[in-house]
Amino acid sequence: MPDLISNTVFLAWFAIFSVCLFFLLYFFMAKRRIFLKYLVQPVGPSGLAGVNEFISYKLTGIFFTGVLPFLVFVMILKVPSSGIGLVTGRTFHFWYLLIILVIITATATFKMSQSKKVQQLSPELKLNDWFPRHVILSVTAWLLYILGYEFLFRGVLWFLTSDAFGFWPALMINIFLYSLVHLPQGKQISLGAVPVGVVLCLMSQLTGSFIPAFLIHSFIAVLTDLFSLYHNKEVRLHLNQEDQ
Repeated sequence: MPDLISNTVFLAWFAIFSVCLFFLLYFFMAKRRIFLKYLVQPVGPSGLAGVNEFISYKLTGIFFTGVLPFLVFVMILKVPSSGIGLVTGRTFHFWYLLIILVIITATATFKMSQSKKVQQLSPELKLNDWFPRHVILSVTAWLLYILGYEFLFRGVLWFLTSDAFGFWPALMINIFLYSLVHLPQGKQISLGAVPVGVVLCLMSQLTGSFIPAFLIHSFIAVLTDLFSLYHNKEVRLHLNQEDQ
């Protein structure tokens, strides 16, 4: 095992294989609604169908794109944290880039969320009446999901492939797989993942950490949801429980 861990090419190919395998399992389990049938419904059978669907889908993603990669690469293979971006690195050194990207993200998502196509996809939690607990649930689920998602893509995959193959091959591999896993959401989303993926990879390269990618991706997901709620006239947002 130590010889394999020191083999950068083996780790890079294993990271590529792991991304493909974990996402195939994720999509398969989500489609079969395994977490919904055997975990979410038994625990909260009285919950709204849309809420249970959303929770089960996100739990499936958190497990296969976050928990499993962490167990495999950190706990079993014991890859050093710095070798997969599981450190703060130079994140705080490039704080100004994060602020600029957050402003760009907020502006872009506000504009895009006015589109009916975007509102059909976002938020993923499908409810006509939203209360503060639903906003908290949606934001929390996104943060946990993207934490694992970016650890796998801009942590494990990015740093192991760039270490083995160099910057440009690693970038092409990362963007290809990142775009590919977005294909079930539609061709437009898949193509849109390309420039976003490039920016996230560049931030990981600059900082030596996956944390900036996690922060930026989280802002994109959360703000798209919140702005879509704001622009969607068919959804009602209640500030307190008594409004129900």
